[in-house]
Amino acid sequence: MNKIKNRIFITSNLKAGETVSLGDDKSHYLNNVLRCKIGDHISLFNEKSECIAQVVSNAKNGCKLKLMECKKNEIDKHKITLFFSPIKRTPMEFMVQKCTEIGITSFQPVLMERTNNKKINLERLKLISIEASEQSNRVNLPLFNNLISIREMIKTMCHDKLIFCSLEKNNSLINKINLSLNESIGIIIGPEGDFSPNELIDLGSMKNSVPVTLGSNILKSETAGVVASSLVMNSIYND
Repeated sequence: MNKIKNRIFITSNLKAGETVSLGDDKSHYLNNVLRCKIGDHISLFNEKSECIAQVVSNAKNGCKLKLMECKKNEIDKHKITLFFSPIKRTPMEFMVQKCTEIGITSFQPVLMERTNNKKINLERLKLISIEASEQSNRVNLPLFNNLISIREMIKTMCHDKLIFCSLEKNNSLINKINLSLNESIGIIIGPEGDFSPNELIDLGSMKNSVPVTLGSNILKSETAGVVASSLVMNSIYND
């Protein structure tokens, strides 16, 4: 199936030959953002499949599209969870957007000792992630988990490799760590000001954990999340 640049995520079932109707928000997006006309083709996808669809009606109160060709989504070959301390809304949304584009498969917010923002709007972050998936040609949406404490995180960790990024200068560079596509990988990003001394001890004592540095410069949390995610993806697909 040929890839089409304009894509819309919907929750409806998708089956070739059927016609689907879009709600007001999606219709507005199709008409006023994508500027689609009757006869144009776009891609519709949900969490199971992706279909090429032809616009058959672009009425303001609800567009209709005929499903032409459908294909089941391929399962992601990698499994990478980004564990992060909630930060301010705008930088946190930036991090989620970019890490979705990069390929993070799940997001886990974690309450740490130095976390400043203890509120998180998961529904808003999911929306940001859907838009990033539409833009980046991604078909499998990342999973979003509820906020947990770092103690809960440590108790429930079951990844093959855990990478925690700290400001310690004596840690290995993240791109020097051996990673495999077959491993489940957890990337842990601390809050502004880094992990507390006790947290560093606890993280260092965990099975399969590896402390890393992202370089000599001090990065903001959202930048660290994007850089670490990119380097891990590059490592496992270019091993």
